[in-house]
Amino acid sequence: MPNPRLDILGRPSDVQPHKRQDRMREGQRRSNSDDLVGAELPQDVAGPLYEALADFIRGKVYAHQWSTNSRIPSEHELMDAFGLSRGTVRRAIKVLVDEGLVIQEHGRGTFVSEGGLSHPSGVRPLSFAASLREQGKEFKTYVLCNQVMPAPLDITNCLQLPQGTPLLFLRRVRTVEGAPVLCQESWMNIVACPGLDEVDYTRESAFDAVERCSGLRIVRSTMSYSARIAGSEHGAYLRCDKNAPVMTVNQLIRVEDGTPIERSVTWLPAGQAIVGDAVQSR
Repeated sequence: MPNPRLDILGRPSDVQPHKRQDRMREGQRRSNSDDLVGAELPQDVAGPLYEALADFIRGKVYAHQWSTNSRIPSEHELMDAFGLSRGTVRRAIKVLVDEGLVIQEHGRGTFVSEGGLSHPSGVRPLSFAASLREQGKEFKTYVLCNQVMPAPLDITNCLQLPQGTPLLFLRRVRTVEGAPVLCQESWMNIVACPGLDEVDYTRESAFDAVERCSGLRIVRSTMSYSARIAGSEHGAYLRCDKNAPVMTVNQLIRVEDGTPIERSVTWLPAGQAIVGDAVQSR
């Protein structure tokens, strides 16, 4: 059945959408299986083995190591890599299917899902630091990771850079009155914006740093939202249960000359909302 999104947008193609997707998945299959070499299940998951395996797979997806539409390792590969029974592996995958993180296709395998729907939230890029200031909230920023490293393929694709380009990976947690209100993970384009790797991000927001280092204004952000389970890693950052629901805000941020400068994911614990105005075009 043709993809109605492609038909409505009228994108020219001499390849059927499902065949193009098949080829993309096929290309991702080997790399995801290779990630199991020497892999170990998380040791900090106090519970059944299927929960530890589900958390391992979540971690790969959340870190962009297993990208959208890529095939995750087969049941047999997961069984062999971790010495698990088929029942344990199947239960872990069912948990992730129920979360909407992966989808199963009969006779073909299990794939990372494309995520949920996208919703408008306004007409300006979303700076969480500016939002907190506007609400009169005093906050502290803790930098957990600030490192230049080769970025995953789907990150370099988003930023329109060659595979393996070194980028700045930044992980920050912001607290209000001592309680974490968000965890933000950003890949910053230091090729287009040199100097971002020298910023003190406990004192300056990424938005302010980009505009100062580039001399250009941030004018556009493409955003999407997803409901997820925190998982053990982000649960620890946000001081919430690993099974707690969280909202993630994905942003691709561009400066005024059109250059994509940042790809970020912001993790918000329960009790927060994204509010904005959406105007229907005529």
